[in-house]
Amino acid sequence: MVYPRHSIKNISVVRVVFDFYPEKGGSVSHIIELSKKINYYLDNQIILAPDFGHECKKFDEEFDVPIIRVKYYPISKILGIPMVPLIKLLYMFNVYIQIRKMNRPDLIHTHGINTTAFGTIIGKILHIPVVGMLHGSTRAYSKIAGEYETMLAKLFKPTHALILDDGSKADEKFKKIWKNDITIVYHGIDTNFFEPKPKNKELIKKTRLTESNFVVLSTSRFIPMKNIDLTIKSFGIFLNKTKANSYLLLAGEGILKAELVKLAKEYSLEKNVIFLGGVPIDLIADYISIADVVIATSLCSNMNRSTQEAMACERPVVAFDGGGISKLIRHMENGILVTSGDINNFAEQLKLLYENPELRKTLGTNARKTIIKERSWETRIKKELDVYKQILC
Repeated sequence: MVYPRHSIKNISVVRVVFDFYPEKGGSVSHIIELSKKINYYLDNQIILAPDFGHECKKFDEEFDVPIIRVKYYPISKILGIPMVPLIKLLYMFNVYIQIRKMNRPDLIHTHGINTTAFGTIIGKILHIPVVGMLHGSTRAYSKIAGEYETMLAKLFKPTHALILDDGSKADEKFKKIWKNDITIVYHGIDTNFFEPKPKNKELIKKTRLTESNFVVLSTSRFIPMKNIDLTIKSFGIFLNKTKANSYLLLAGEGILKAELVKLAKEYSLEKNVIFLGGVPIDLIADYISIADVVIATSLCSNMNRSTQEAMACERPVVAFDGGGISKLIRHMENGILVTSGDINNFAEQLKLLYENPELRKTLGTNARKTIIKERSWETRIKKELDVYKQILC
């Protein structure tokens, strides 16, 4: 246990999020797990999240932490003009109104640069300290997004910031801007949920596979920074080399889906590449169970939750070596690293694992040991509670 329950002065926290269920992705999974894990140690915690309508009802009723849905306006563009910053500003205005109605919390804990910037304003108006949590840096998505993030960070500084080191060099960026008022944290992985499992026979049947198939899995979203095109190309080269009875499962959604489907057809892989669509958080571990190898081909950073969840499930990971992933994966000890962009060598490493079941087992076993040792939620929660204590003492 991190601390005795309620031993940190009965702290009450309002957690303000924009990316939350029913949205999917690593940030959403992260917030859901974090809020559940830390709740035990708090006197009170309430989540303020966008109102997505009836889709949220069942989840909200069953969730361990009270959730208040806040009105927002899901309009991305008007007459070709990006509206997201304005939409998030209006959302945070509604958050401000909601917080004013509540009993005054001890802390406001925000997630993301927009909620942190606008949350800082709310904190100053209401005289409530703000902890800003940044899930990496948005410059990984585009130069413009990175510049917008930098502008907000320079204009609005929270009381303290928690910076997730996801390999996007966010730690370096925000240390320059906010100096010593930051704490670097890593993903916490629930190793009781993400654990080795027998192959899920229902999923094998559902995907029309057999237990003898060599299954390669990617659980990354179809967005530019994840480079799923390189996933498909690497798999195609591997298939041509081995003629293996193998399939690539792509568990994700995103703006590039149509392009990726077209790419699979261009490489004559439509029979071997299976687009699963967005997979619910609670089924990710089951899909990992039917995979022999999990791969990550981002040229930006592969030190994300999907990589670490696979490692926790004792699956060998092959990843491009970029964005600090070498801090976590040690080549040929607990995974395989490939020079970024080298799809021929990537395919060769897939071939190596295809031909060596014992190597797959050894790498997978060591991968889980690494996650248990270096990515425990207890270590992560203690860091956050220490920040809370530091601010309120």
